[in-house]
Amino acid sequence: MPKSMIYKKPSSIKRKYHEKVLSDDGVYTTWIRNLQVSEIFAEYVWLQFSVFDLNQLGLGLVHSILPIEYEPLIVNFEFETPSTEETLQGIWAKFKPVRYDLMYKWMTDFRYYVLENIKEEFQSTLLQMMPEKAKYGVTRYGMGIYDPVVVREFLRATFHKLRLLRKPDVSWLDTMRQVVETLDLTRVTDKHIFNRMSLLFSAQTNAFVLGLSLLGKAKLTETKDGWGVIPMIDADGNLLEVKFRTLDHLQMGFILGITPLGMGFLMPKESIYKLKDGKKNPPIIDFVSKKIKDIISRLSLSTWSYSNYNKPEEMADYHKSDRTTQYDLLQTQRRFIEEWVRARIPADEANPVKIRQYQNAVLQLVAWKAKRHRWGFGGWKAMTEDEFKSWWLEHWSSQGLKREVLERLYEGAKIWLSHIRDQKIRLGEKIKRSRLRLAMSI
Repeated sequence: MPKSMIYKKPSSIKRKYHEKVLSDDGVYTTWIRNLQVSEIFAEYVWLQFSVFDLNQLGLGLVHSILPIEYEPLIVNFEFETPSTEETLQGIWAKFKPVRYDLMYKWMTDFRYYVLENIKEEFQSTLLQMMPEKAKYGVTRYGMGIYDPVVVREFLRATFHKLRLLRKPDVSWLDTMRQVVETLDLTRVTDKHIFNRMSLLFSAQTNAFVLGLSLLGKAKLTETKDGWGVIPMIDADGNLLEVKFRTLDHLQMGFILGITPLGMGFLMPKESIYKLKDGKKNPPIIDFVSKKIKDIISRLSLSTWSYSNYNKPEEMADYHKSDRTTQYDLLQTQRRFIEEWVRARIPADEANPVKIRQYQNAVLQLVAWKAKRHRWGFGGWKAMTEDEFKSWWLEHWSSQGLKREVLERLYEGAKIWLSHIRDQKIRLGEKIKRSRLRLAMSI
């Protein structure tokens, strides 16, 4: 049996966690590793976030979702040095969310968004084409569009989270299809989201598009009859050749055979983006570039986010570390769930691989509706328990697990499921709350 699979005592796991994350050596090693991977990290952020953000900005105009509502578009933090009292409580860094709603008015209002970023000759047409989002108790019946909460949450953040959780291939598409079919997302098709992302990722490396491509990673654009040409694999697995001229064509343009009716705009040959004060980029591109640069510049500060709420005396001895105790309690919860599942797997399914899959399934059942601060899980949190169960059964049965076994595990877990989710959230927040309270009382 591999060494990694041999059962280890909880005390050894606690000590290893402390050594790697919370001890003096662990903090220093993490900081050095961050410096070593800074170039790889910068490249990754440019390649991933530019596509995510530009895709969402395009989808926002098509679906009338304001930029300020989108995740990960608005997820960013700024660093603040802690006070003396906070430092005494082991608070090494304070991270506050960046308030883009205060910095950019155009992110909070469609009219300002269009006026700030779109050329004058296209503004009135675009505003007329964008349906108004209805507000309960405010908008008159028939004068706006109401999005179901779960549909909006998935379009707002969760589809993009799936892109990080699954490779951009059949795995990602299958997971998206399960969500679409389970929730009957009639206005948001899995193919549309997949195709739009595929377009942007292909253009990023197979052409050179200002605001999207990265120097050294992109090719000179192949052209035909004045149009850029890129290869693309669509949601049905077909290899296509797509023509485009500008970035906004990729973001929100209607492309025959790729974009469903109503999911894109008929675009002019030239870009509809406004270039202010002789700049090469419209405001939205400058925003995306600045945000990515901010994230990259703060990489080394992530060391303190890992080791935060950790006093000097706790760094020296894991027995005194509240963070290590918190970690152990969460791991105890995990071990309870894993052993509970192991005892309920029928003999014909009880091989190490299948047992691990069933354990992961039940751990997901607990965790995905009990995330404290990670973006992208709003769609699952917004589901009713019946909707979540239906999606969960479909997801794991498609991975090769028996549906009847999953049903039995779910019915058995219902007794403690709600309680253990609440406990997970409370345990995850406990140290932060207590340290901030103590710092304020000094």
